[in-house]
Amino acid sequence: MSGLGRAAGAARPILVVTDRRFWRRGIGSEQRIANLLDHLARRERPVVAAYLGRLGRLPASERAALARFVAPLPGLSIRARPPGPLGWLLERITPRSRGQDRANPLLASRSPARRRFVQALLSALAPRVVIVEFARLTPTVHPRPIGGPSGIAYWIDTHDLLHRRAARFRASGIAPPFEIEASEEAEALATYDALIAIQADEAGVMRRLVPDKPVLVVPHGLELPLPVPGFEPGPRPVRIGFLGGRDPSNDAALHWFLDHVWSKLALRVGDRAELVVAGQIAARWTRMEPGMQRRERVDSISDFWPSIDVAINPVRFGSGLKIKNVEALAHARALLTTPIGAEGLEDAAPAGLRIAESASEWISVLEAWVEDPDSIARIGREGRAHAERHFSPEAAFAALDARLDALDALDGAGRALA
Repeated sequence: MSGLGRAAGAARPILVVTDRRFWRRGIGSEQRIANLLDHLARRERPVVAAYLGRLGRLPASERAALARFVAPLPGLSIRARPPGPLGWLLERITPRSRGQDRANPLLASRSPARRRFVQALLSALAPRVVIVEFARLTPTVHPRPIGGPSGIAYWIDTHDLLHRRAARFRASGIAPPFEIEASEEAEALATYDALIAIQADEAGVMRRLVPDKPVLVVPHGLELPLPVPGFEPGPRPVRIGFLGGRDPSNDAALHWFLDHVWSKLALRVGDRAELVVAGQIAARWTRMEPGMQRRERVDSISDFWPSIDVAINPVRFGSGLKIKNVEALAHARALLTTPIGAEGLEDAAPAGLRIAESASEWISVLEAWVEDPDSIARIGREGRAHAERHFSPEAAFAALDARLDALDALDGAGRALA
């Protein structure tokens, strides 16, 4: 079992189970996990991140990036699966029985090696809390072994609701990446002691699905950047930026925007606006339109936002909280998104962001911003103020901190009685 970081202290640690390369911070889920680990590691209890991949297979640059992530966090250790020359290949080619495929896909184990790795960590560390990142990793901790360490609280950080995501994909005519029904998701969520929702609306759905489980609303927390300059009118074009990963919802969103919004907006505003497409989506995007540029490499997402004036997210389907939208607000960028893109951010509208559904509404908002640059700076300031109130680590992680404090108090009372 390979590891990185400092050994855990006497206190029982928090174990975070993930298969995301969170240290890259390249997509929203990586940002979410990285910021959560950063916050937890600054508490007194040690934190161990169980990475389900193998560090030895990563390029040296990524291992160096992980070391840089861990260095300022003395409370954090990384554990990764040990090298295995053939096991990973056998898991990939081993056929799954049809009966298992028809079983609940969130509970059917598809990687015995991952489960063995996590179970070994549970036995060795006896953590006080296990936080599993994504419901699809539930088989690594469920079923709980008989005779295993006692007193472990199992929590699930959902990121989004998979059955809602699947339904929205299907409604848009796109096969969902993970097919799941509400009853199956409820069955998996019920195996945990507490559920973490990323926004309030999804927390309400979880409470209806699993009414006997506590649900914590823990949005995306981030260290707010130092106040960054807002948009300053000048002779250059207004830069409209779209940051996207590999998700099909980003592909569909950009195609829709180019087909229905940009083609008409460019005729109206001419060279007074330009479109910047960045992130993983830009690396494989081949369609180009007048006034559009690609930035295939984004070394730092935090550097991207100040380079644009207006952030757009024309997402038409999906679920959860759109991390890029939170980051745009935190960087004082004027934001235009759809009703789905604004889920969890509705309270920021209309002063701190704008929500539009139809193409004509999108064109109207963007044209008005280009015509009145002062409004770009004004809405950016209001969006930043909303982020300060809701997405600082102290605000975003408040419910999580309270739950951890309650566990500490319970443990302290137990020790006093003993």
